[in-house]
Amino acid sequence: MFHQSKIIILLGGFSWLASSSAVGQPVDELFKTLAQTGPQASGSADAQQASDTLMTHGVEILPELLAAMDTTNIVAANWYRTVYQIIVRRELSKQKPQFPVTELRACARDAQHQGRVRRLALALLDEIDPAFRNELLRHMLDDAEFRHDAVKLVLDTGNQAQMANQSELAREKYHQALRHARKSEQVTRAVDLLRSMGEEVRIIDQMGFVTRWYLLGPFDAPNTSGFDTVFPPENETNVDATYDGQNGQTLHWTLTETPDRMGQLNLIQLIAATKEAVGYAYAELDSPTEQTVQIRCGADDNLSVWVNGEKVFARQQWLNGTRLDRFTATANLKKGRNQVLVKICQGPQHVNPSVPNNWSMQLRFCDETGRGIRLTNLLPSLTKSD
Repeated sequence: MFHQSKIIILLGGFSWLASSSAVGQPVDELFKTLAQTGPQASGSADAQQASDTLMTHGVEILPELLAAMDTTNIVAANWYRTVYQIIVRRELSKQKPQFPVTELRACARDAQHQGRVRRLALALLDEIDPAFRNELLRHMLDDAEFRHDAVKLVLDTGNQAQMANQSELAREKYHQALRHARKSEQVTRAVDLLRSMGEEVRIIDQMGFVTRWYLLGPFDAPNTSGFDTVFPPENETNVDATYDGQNGQTLHWTLTETPDRMGQLNLIQLIAATKEAVGYAYAELDSPTEQTVQIRCGADDNLSVWVNGEKVFARQQWLNGTRLDRFTATANLKKGRNQVLVKICQGPQHVNPSVPNNWSMQLRFCDETGRGIRLTNLLPSLTKSD
């Protein structure tokens, strides 16, 4: 890393349009040439010539390169990135490098840019303006790209406060981390740290997990037919009904509550150790008001979700592990009682017999930032504390 005193930070704006190539070709035309590249080396000869010319430019075109990288054309983005990296390395090799810090900071802050572009800008800022990272992250607790980094900073700050015997500050930071964490390891870390300080916190309440369900299954679903096959609960959900299930079993709804701290249901334990099957989970939830919410869910293998009879999510993806917030759907809750039905498919055994044939599901209700919404579960209580 270069010493800060050897780097000249240019805070003024750059005039991109004034840039022109060594051979007189306007920069915007060179960028258009790169933008026309595609798969199977389409346009690569012209792109190579254009990139070679762009590499003769200095740092004044870095902001424009970052903006150009914000594209769905991955091939073109790679060309832009190569040019960007060449210019950056050349500038850093100088005794007194100069960089457009104002524009780089703006790119890192702007959530409208793709994550990889923002991180590229931040990586350069780590070299030339290292104090900026923490300054940025303090404002990124609800940012989709930098949330994880921001929560880590808050947890680290809490740990430092605890080591300095600043218990209240540490507690405040751990609660802040818990409110904003969306990765399971950070959620559990914040809770464990609060518990180490004598404070009982339930992840389920914080995150809005649904943990009490009626479960039904397994229905027979050979190969991967379960996702498309309509079984009786999809037409009418009656928790008093019985059904014909896999291997001649008579199926009935069973009330259960998962003990998992992250709200995950192990259907191998709760329904059956099986394969090529379908199970259902049903809950009734009371909403204090009419509201639009997010459902964040995941399953092994896949799941479909209905709210008040309307299918709000379906994703056919086999050999698919359950991970926190893997999928997101929007649902409208009415004031009062709402019915939630989830269909969870179990696929065939993995071709590698050593791979376990897991079957699981996790679902929670939250706002658009991922903050949990606590709804009242209307199913019969299973514990005295309910």
